[in-house]
Amino acid sequence: MLKELIETNITRKLIPKGLSWFGCMGGLSLVAFMVQVVTGIFLVFHFIPAEKEALPSIQNVIHNVPYGWLIHRFHAVGPNIMVGMVFSHMLRILFKRIYRHPRELHWVSGACLLLLTLFMFYTGSLVSVGYITGHTPMRLVYIYAIHIAGIPMIMGSFMGMHFFMVRTTGIYEQL
Repeated sequence: MLKELIETNITRKLIPKGLSWFGCMGGLSLVAFMVQVVTGIFLVFHFIPAEKEALPSIQNVIHNVPYGWLIHRFHAVGPNIMVGMVFSHMLRILFKRIYRHPRELHWVSGACLLLLTLFMFYTGSLVSVGYITGHTPMRLVYIYAIHIAGIPMIMGSFMGMHFFMVRTTGIYEQL
């Protein structure tokens, strides 16, 4: 039953003809988000958010964990790519005027996702700078918690709504 549900709703859906790479930036943004989630989960298992253990735990990941340096690099560079993809997706929607009826809520949810992406980028930057320099006040621990749990859960719910609306009304036409 689950296999049939996945096949009919995901794997057997046709992509509209003429959709360019630029038109796929929304989907590529999702892939970038998933890469961030997977690499972030890996790093959570190795990172210790405490004043004296934070930097050594990152150094341990980079130097001692197999392929830890690569996963750490993906997680550090990935947000820059993701922000660029989300911005290009929003610009395409804006310039092609796809935000008009019946897709107004797509635009609103997409704008919320853009803001959440930027907030995630900001909190990740604060966490990395704070722990690298060794300054870990208690509020940085809270920012870390928001970065790894709060924002991703909110983003996941907005993405679910956004994708449901896109599946309902389609990109230009129903998918």
